[in-house]
Amino acid sequence: MLRYLVFLISTCMFANGLNWHSSQIMLKYLYNVQDKQFALAEEYLELETKRIHELQRFLVPIVDWYINYSFTKEKFILSHIDSIKMMTWIHKDLSTIKKIMSNKQSVEVFKQFEEHKAISELNIQSAYRALRRIQKVYAIPASDMAVGKYKDRIIGDPMDACECNVMSKYSVEEYDTYGAIEWALQTYNKWLMDRPKCVDIDKLYYYIRLASMSTGFNFENLSNFSNLNHFGNIDYITRYFSLIENELNIRDINAESTDIYHIYDNFEQLSRNKNFRNLCRTGKSARPLTCESKCRYQTKNSPYWILMPFKEEDISINPSIKLYHDIIYDEEIELITKMASIDVSKLLDAHYVPRYHVDDIKICFTLKLTDAAFYFNGKISLVDEQRLGQLKWFSESSDPMLFGKLNERIECITEYSTKTAEGYQVVNYGLGGHFSEHVDAFTDGPKSNGNRLVTILFYMTDVPEDGYTVFPNINFVAHCRKGTALVWQNLYLNNGSVNSGTIHGGCPVIKGNKWIMTKGLYEEGQHLTYNWRDNKIITIV
Repeated sequence: MLRYLVFLISTCMFANGLNWHSSQIMLKYLYNVQDKQFALAEEYLELETKRIHELQRFLVPIVDWYINYSFTKEKFILSHIDSIKMMTWIHKDLSTIKKIMSNKQSVEVFKQFEEHKAISELNIQSAYRALRRIQKVYAIPASDMAVGKYKDRIIGDPMDACECNVMSKYSVEEYDTYGAIEWALQTYNKWLMDRPKCVDIDKLYYYIRLASMSTGFNFENLSNFSNLNHFGNIDYITRYFSLIENELNIRDINAESTDIYHIYDNFEQLSRNKNFRNLCRTGKSARPLTCESKCRYQTKNSPYWILMPFKEEDISINPSIKLYHDIIYDEEIELITKMASIDVSKLLDAHYVPRYHVDDIKICFTLKLTDAAFYFNGKISLVDEQRLGQLKWFSESSDPMLFGKLNERIECITEYSTKTAEGYQVVNYGLGGHFSEHVDAFTDGPKSNGNRLVTILFYMTDVPEDGYTVFPNINFVAHCRKGTALVWQNLYLNNGSVNSGTIHGGCPVIKGNKWIMTKGLYEEGQHLTYNWRDNKIITIV
């Protein structure tokens, strides 16, 4: 994952301004774009080399002729016939030179290359934020991330001085002073090995000095910051580098003394936010088991499901949360992820899913994966800090057979109708992909079909060591296990108010490919004890 940021920077001339790191699908597409652009670059180089050689072959005899002409030019000028010959030769030669210099084939290849706009600075900043988000949530020191590890896991290749310098640069620009110090020190330590030109040492010293003054760490006792820009201080900084690391205490996140991530956590005013991070870091639920908590084979009194009952596990009574194992099958997952990933042209060329009619395919693939939005109080926003991923909506008409079967299962396990439900939302997460704490129910008033009564969250990949779904108010952590589904009730069934226990979020993905699919069931058409149309104001209890 660490290499994705570097990859984004190195391919900045090969792609347009999409949020490339927001999903694995987009990153794969970016690699394909890079391959195509490299092929264009090689073709352009080949054409230009051929053109230069052709121009050279053409100019050599002309130069030889010109040398001979310099000795006989008086003769050419005095002879009308020779003058006409000379004019004809010059016209022909200059026309040929112009033609060779303006090679249309090279120009056409160059135009193709230019059609893909550069990755914008905003894309790089967003990728930087994703790495910093992973650092903060999981409390990964820059010293560990720079060598590509988290605890005992390998999460990427080691980063060099240039890559660490990018992290330091954006930390300063984002006013992330602790991050600036962390990454500046890593940059400096690696810079000492071979002193690459990509690191402006004067700027790096400036980052350290500025961040030190802002954070209050007493580095003035370790180095003469009034004269840091002088190269004579390099040895001085080197001599006290270990002291600086000890001052920051970023070597061991399990140390008893205060480390830098405790400071980040103290910035959080809400205990729920702190608890969210702690649950993401440990990956362990802190909820007590009760006598009502059970695991069972569930048939819902359906003769059809007696032969293949659901594996149902009680997670919480209030709010009602259940986990279903093996509820969605591998072939269904493969079909859904392909539907979300492949465009119509590729699908038709490959004759994919032959049972479809062409019109059905076009309906299914009308929309491509798009940036996942965040909805709150009636407003939709694209803010990385709130949500980062790529999503695509599917209606039942996209594949009546597939989604019809899923609807039947949902109705069986929830005992609610799917006739008024929303479509299926498929989401793919990439570098730092996450969803901050939120409730699925609308808090700005009911919609045309009421509020989201129930949420069904299907896990379509395994991400065993991060990317959890966390319910901070009830201390529950759901691991991403392929084929399982988490089902919970967002509302109290006596009055339709929102249950605060359903506040949940998705932890950032450190490494792996996370696919999920959600569906919300609405109040309209359900047998409820209250009239949802009377709830003009939505309350969270």
